[in-house]
Amino acid sequence: MGIMSLFEFASRVAATPPRPVGIASPWSTTELTKFAWSDIFGTDVDLPVTRAEAMKVPAIAKGRALIVGTLSRQPLAKFRGAEKVNPDPWMYRSSRGQSPQMRTMWTLDDLIFHGTSLWWVERGTRNNIMDAIRVPRESWYVDPDTGGIVLNGQPATADEVIYFEGPQDGLLTIAADDIRASRSMSSAWKARVDSPVPLIELHITDPNAQLTDDEQDALIEAWESSRRLGGTALTPAEIETKVHGTTPTDLFVNGRNASRLDFANFLALPGAMLDGSTATASLTYSTKEGSRNELVDLSLAFWATPFEARLSMDDVTPSGSRIAFDLEYLSAPSQPAQGPAHLD
Repeated sequence: MGIMSLFEFASRVAATPPRPVGIASPWSTTELTKFAWSDIFGTDVDLPVTRAEAMKVPAIAKGRALIVGTLSRQPLAKFRGAEKVNPDPWMYRSSRGQSPQMRTMWTLDDLIFHGTSLWWVERGTRNNIMDAIRVPRESWYVDPDTGGIVLNGQPATADEVIYFEGPQDGLLTIAADDIRASRSMSSAWKARVDSPVPLIELHITDPNAQLTDDEQDALIEAWESSRRLGGTALTPAEIETKVHGTTPTDLFVNGRNASRLDFANFLALPGAMLDGSTATASLTYSTKEGSRNELVDLSLAFWATPFEARLSMDDVTPSGSRIAFDLEYLSAPSQPAQGPAHLD
């Protein structure tokens, strides 16, 4: 399969839907896969965590925004040794409807949630890259038998794609239990807000009192309505209210804060960046500049390095050259009024 234009690739995408292998990826986010798993294993099985579910966790959404939003704003630069040279056109422009910034943003998003990402590239007569687009996750997979890339049901050649590997397994894999726990804690917090008082039993003390089913339903509904509205309900003399169980309020404060710190660790971010406080936070003094340096030198570098290293390989840029994010804007002592400039 020779080199094709991006227009031909787009046509192939439209004509050939993704073709999974068997029950294929358990990490698929389609509703059909959820139904299949529930049909086979029952509704109580732990289904694979999807990106959509993970993004409902505030700490993950904030962490992703810090990593993806900050790095995608920085232009890609080409270096020969320590000298910055003119970048290749594909690094700062695209004629295919997906801006280089969005291409970088969604590539980093893939690395965070899935651990891998893929670009489809258009090459010139000398095999140099002319343009590149990020391929959606549902359009490709790695063949477990051959180790090759299958793109929209067809094997892709090495000069058609750029395969990115992240610095760690995807968040949907390594943090699956924590994501479920955070979602469960949010559900418990919502239930506590809806019904601040724990489980209520309407206990009939008079053995001779007989309530019909309709009367029982009406009494329970009146109580539930009053609890949701924070009001007061009236019960007959023969009915005693009993409260069963308590939910400590610190679960929703300390528990949710601990969850933020856990996701900060998964994302290699400072806990304070996700608005999570540590036990020594009140005794620790740090400047905004120091926090920014920690973010750039440790957290962003952790995610940027694999991306830069892949783009610096010989099939992307000639030997002796490398591609990296231009972080001059981030390292400036005082931030300018405008964001970093990009070529056009």
